[in-house]
Amino acid sequence: MPGFFKQCSALSMTNLRSLHRRKLISLSMVLSVTLVVVVLLGFLSMANGFRKTLAATGAADVVLVTSQGSFSETTSRLTTEQLHLLQEAPGIARDAKGRPMVSPELLVPVDARRQSDGQAAPLSLRGVGAEALELRPALAISEGRMFTPGTGEIIVGARLAARYQSMQIGDSITFGQSKWTVVGHFTAGGSVFDSEMLADIGQVRALFNRQGQVQSLRVRLGNPADFAAFQTYVEGLDMGLKAATEKDYYSAQSQDLSRIILFIGWPLAVVMAIGAAVGAMTTMYSSVSDRLVEIATQRSIGFSRSAAFVSTLIEALALTVMGCAIGVLIAWLGLDGWSASTRSGASTQLSFELALSVPIIVNAALLALCVGLIGGGLPAFRATRVPLRSAMTGRST
Repeated sequence: MPGFFKQCSALSMTNLRSLHRRKLISLSMVLSVTLVVVVLLGFLSMANGFRKTLAATGAADVVLVTSQGSFSETTSRLTTEQLHLLQEAPGIARDAKGRPMVSPELLVPVDARRQSDGQAAPLSLRGVGAEALELRPALAISEGRMFTPGTGEIIVGARLAARYQSMQIGDSITFGQSKWTVVGHFTAGGSVFDSEMLADIGQVRALFNRQGQVQSLRVRLGNPADFAAFQTYVEGLDMGLKAATEKDYYSAQSQDLSRIILFIGWPLAVVMAIGAAVGAMTTMYSSVSDRLVEIATQRSIGFSRSAAFVSTLIEALALTVMGCAIGVLIAWLGLDGWSASTRSGASTQLSFELALSVPIIVNAALLALCVGLIGGGLPAFRATRVPLRSAMTGRST
């Protein structure tokens, strides 16, 4: 057995030292593996970044009430009667004046122009109640001030202000027939709210002809443990309402879109991996053909078939590891933290950052390893069948 390992080590080093003779075709294998890894990491980091953005949204003691059967806030409708009954629910926290800490909200899609190309893109303008900031503990005014209730003032996510026109403090921006003045920027801890604009719900209703409309109600509980009693009350009203903590609500949304991203990403990466495996097989067959006389000579002086197989497979895996490492490096430098956006349930832009993680990199490395094993397996077997007469004739045929 020690002799076998020595043979494998000696043949592997010989193969790797001779790579310069096959540098172009070896490089093609490295690049194909690199491409597979970068594409897969792109999709996986997109899904992971989206999940992290939604996971950062919401608190365990804040509840979102919407109508039964609604897939998002924009498809939900709450009546005035329902709002009055909800404010009497058990477990609701109250402010210093004894008022329930609730915020009726309305989400309106509007168009804004990107700074980069001047093209219009849909964004979310959220009409909120007076308690809106207290119900969003991660949201903080980073510049300027909070809007004044009852006026046409808005505050804008700092992330949006850096990308879209007319969103600096003091700017006036027009959405359809309505005109608004930007009075503040805010950050929301990397959550969904970073991609929104906030204004007084009364003004949003009036300027967008949505009189009396409310799509959701945000409620702060006195204690997260009060959620069960609150949910029982809401569902017991028998008025077609449902309640979920913000964390549960956005977690469910993240799972849906993440599945779509992965449903596209994995099949594409696997198809590319099959192509890369075929390319790797071609590369390794060429490597074996280039070394037929050398392999036959090694066999004739006592090296085993098994050592020839293992050394050829190691060569394929070495090229695979090289391509995988380059792919991970490119993804880490070019994709991790890169800003992207997608459509949310309201058909508006939701900004997030691509995020790599160790499990994601491991998945990409395992796929690359499969490419190396499949692409190197048959050529390695071919190396064990090289006729010994090749060593004597000095010909590779």
